[in-house]
Amino acid sequence: MKKLFKTFLLAAISIALISCSSNEVKIQNIDFNKGWQFSKGEITEAIQPNFDDSTWETVNVPHDWSIQGPFSKENPSFSRGGWLPTGKCTYRKTFNVAANSKENKVFVYFDGAYRNSTVYINGQKVGFRPLGYIGFEYDLTKFINFEGENVLTVTINNSSQPGSRWYSGTGIYRDVTLKIRNKTYVPNWSLYVTTPKISKEKAIINAKFDILTEFDNSKNITVKTSILKNDVLITSKEQNVVISSKEKKEIAVNLEVENPELWSPDSPNLYNVKVQLFEGEKLIGEESTRTGIRELAYNKDTGFSINGVQTKLKGVCLHHDGGPLGAAIYKRTIVRQLEILREMGCNAVRTAHNPFSTEFLDACDEMGFLVMNEMFDEWEVVKNPATTQNGKKIRIPVDFYAKQFKEWADKDLTDFVLRDRNHPSVIMWSIGNEIDQMKTDEGIPIANRLIEIVHNLDYRPVTNGLIGYGWDAWPSDAAAATSDIKGFNYIKENGLEREEKLFPDAMGIVTECASAQSFYPRGTYLYNDQKKAWWDKLNYESDEAFKWVETRGIIGEDGMEAWKAVKKRPSVMGQFIWTGWDYLGEVIPFGWPARSSSFAPIDLCGFPKDGYYFYQSQWTTEPMVHIFPHWNLEGMEGKEVTVFGFTNGDEVELFQDGKSLGKQTNNVNGVEYQQWKVIYKPGTLKAVASKNGKEVASKVVKTAGNPAKIELFVRRTSLNADGEDLSYIECTVLDAEGTIVPTADNLINFEVKGEATLIGVGNGDNMNQDSFQASNRKAFNGKCLAIIKTNEIAGDIEFSATSEGLKGVTVELITKK
Repeated sequence: MKKLFKTFLLAAISIALISCSSNEVKIQNIDFNKGWQFSKGEITEAIQPNFDDSTWETVNVPHDWSIQGPFSKENPSFSRGGWLPTGKCTYRKTFNVAANSKENKVFVYFDGAYRNSTVYINGQKVGFRPLGYIGFEYDLTKFINFEGENVLTVTINNSSQPGSRWYSGTGIYRDVTLKIRNKTYVPNWSLYVTTPKISKEKAIINAKFDILTEFDNSKNITVKTSILKNDVLITSKEQNVVISSKEKKEIAVNLEVENPELWSPDSPNLYNVKVQLFEGEKLIGEESTRTGIRELAYNKDTGFSINGVQTKLKGVCLHHDGGPLGAAIYKRTIVRQLEILREMGCNAVRTAHNPFSTEFLDACDEMGFLVMNEMFDEWEVVKNPATTQNGKKIRIPVDFYAKQFKEWADKDLTDFVLRDRNHPSVIMWSIGNEIDQMKTDEGIPIANRLIEIVHNLDYRPVTNGLIGYGWDAWPSDAAAATSDIKGFNYIKENGLEREEKLFPDAMGIVTECASAQSFYPRGTYLYNDQKKAWWDKLNYESDEAFKWVETRGIIGEDGMEAWKAVKKRPSVMGQFIWTGWDYLGEVIPFGWPARSSSFAPIDLCGFPKDGYYFYQSQWTTEPMVHIFPHWNLEGMEGKEVTVFGFTNGDEVELFQDGKSLGKQTNNVNGVEYQQWKVIYKPGTLKAVASKNGKEVASKVVKTAGNPAKIELFVRRTSLNADGEDLSYIECTVLDAEGTIVPTADNLINFEVKGEATLIGVGNGDNMNQDSFQASNRKAFNGKCLAIIKTNEIAGDIEFSATSEGLKGVTVELITKK
């Protein structure tokens, strides 16, 4: 395959409801998320349709029962799984299918069920899928009772633990859809859209898809393929097709779009490609895909370009969980994550290290994010990841996917690419992360097989995030060369120099690197005896974890060096920091009681840490300046403290109580930070950033008084009354003058009235083991979070936050149909 890839128009498949007269069958997608019966444990008789599940819990999906806790050292998920429970569970859903659907097909689609899911319809097994991150569809038709009730049963087995290197969740944690189709139809994922030619004047769109008929006689079908934008028809073509009995026929259609509006990170314009099937005048089927027109290019000298614009990937690795909601997240969870990352300057995401939900990629399509879409964390060798116990580093193997790889990898990878290849946000595929077999030539035939699967299904390049570069323990050069784009995990300056010297014609990207962030929790600054007291509370027997944390320091210089090496090299396409957002599990370098990670510049609740502003200073052009630590450093009076600054201005001046402590320059073309030695005393710090001699930004940090009131921040006050929309309500503790109290730990009580329900709380403290399902939360370093979910009735919502001794606050929201 050539090393230069161009011109793709890609999309996310959706299906419209088709109206029809009363004596016709509707071809439709039915939201199957609501009204499931749920029970923990294995109940073998539950697969029988007449089983009585009336005493079971009624739940809606997405659903993750592990997140309900409790946290316990006895839970076998151990620290990698966030000390949360796992095991077996069963779901059942009773439903009817209209009698006039007898001549149609009935499918069920799951976007993900974790893990080892087995699906039964009316007591008949229709499928098993071990990988919990993959989407799958089953044909239910021959077992459907069209004259009465049907029972869909799903069993889950996530009992073998530790079962992952990070928190996975347990249950049907993504969307479920029941699909009714004519027996002549476009099969799932067969619609594939590309653009073989793009110019300012026009784009040629190629739509390929299969048509399958399961009737006993041939069918004469009229196929209409249309391009729409904002529901307005742009162009269309019709063709007549004769399909023989039981035949599947591939159709290819070229359409022209005049003056196309291109998809890019700055302008994520989307079109729709719609395929309609007619038998005579009767509409019998319809599939559509949302799509973006854009040209991608990859070059060893200039890196990555989109629509002719060289674009450095300022990326983050993400895991799939939603913090306090566990794995059962909603689209609003994803959109909020991306909004906060975009404000940091991020433009790209690596889906570490598994398929994400369709909703995630939909959101990236809509918001203009670029995606490295990753499939595997293990191949044939079980991983033995590091963790800490009593402060000492140990290794514990995980029972994740290696045992299933030989049997399932080709199928899973194929389905992964088929499902996701129409998303304009996806710019490359990744077939692995830190795969042990890639350390030697043993990985070559496996990598080649997987890459061939991807190349046969799609034109975008393949990478593979390889380990070893950061420790001068290079992976096999021959194995690394199998990828279209080399993926470097934790590579340093000397590694990039080596690659440039030995492989001058190879393309490369930093698939993973350290972030510019301290391991300590958000807003935690420890000096002298304070640091010893903090660690003493953890009661670790070994100081190994302490040394590990201290190597990162207060500002994460290794993350800064990683960006410096990428920024100065046009040939390196970009980087993906580990991670963009803290996640549940993988608590290293800490151990118990930590239950979530601490690598990221954003904590588990979405509150920025100091490292967030380093990336903002490097990745954004909006004038900014940030200084830290906070200025409530009790016990440090009269002692020297280092004040750090980040800015995208070219000069910063720091003032203490109105007196200048000096100016420092900032090379905006380089990677720098500023620091001042300051004698601490309560008062005010002010940083003023300038550019070309003109003030462009300032930041004030004051010593706060005692906690006095609560402030609420809500990004959206108008919500959808669909039972799935969320509002994230951020709570901040202020003093009487309105200054954030950066050490406040007040218990905040939440109350929701009206058409919403409180579904999660948090505060970003990775050591806090209080339940995420509660009506209150202690502030951590001045902040906490409440998450509410709408009901299905339009109306008003009133959210209140109160705390003893503080002035409470209420915010009003509204839901609409």
